[in-house]
Amino acid sequence: MAGRQLASQTVPATGGNVVTADKVGAVGGVAGLGADAKVPQAQLPTPKITVGVTAPAAPAVGDVWIDTN
Repeated sequence: MAGRQLASQTVPATGGNVVTADKVGAVGGVAGLGADAKVPQAQLPTPKITVGVTAPAAPAVGDVWIDTN
């Protein structure tokens, strides 16, 4: 199937669900994709890993808890 070009009037200039190129891979923006179609490691958050016998009082989403009991 041949590619089609959208008419400029059908693409919103700002707002809505549009992500501008300067937000891709930027802090506070959205993750981009590498050549392998995966999110590059540098754009993934670093999880907090806790090891011990007492669970953290206020874990954050993405934190990892390893119970040594």
